[in-house]
Amino acid sequence: MRILAKIFTTLLSLGAGWVGSRLVSAAWRKATGELPPSLANPEEQQQAALGKVLSFAVVSGASAAAMQALAKRWSRSLEARGLDG
Repeated sequence: MRILAKIFTTLLSLGAGWVGSRLVSAAWRKATGELPPSLANPEEQQQAALGKVLSFAVVSGASAAAMQALAKRWSRSLEARGLDG
């Protein structure tokens, strides 16, 4: 894998993770009407019930893994087509 492709894949994965995190947080707020119990909201995380914290962790972890896998597949398909520079 070329260095440019590795840099692109890394940036794409980071961006996808950020977007995924925002989407999960927005969906959580819409579904529950509360801030998500995440590291970004430490007070909410400390006060939330364990079930809520675990639920959010599972949903956010699964979405992060899916976004990362999709980003890697997309960048590899670009590389296979010779669009990596």
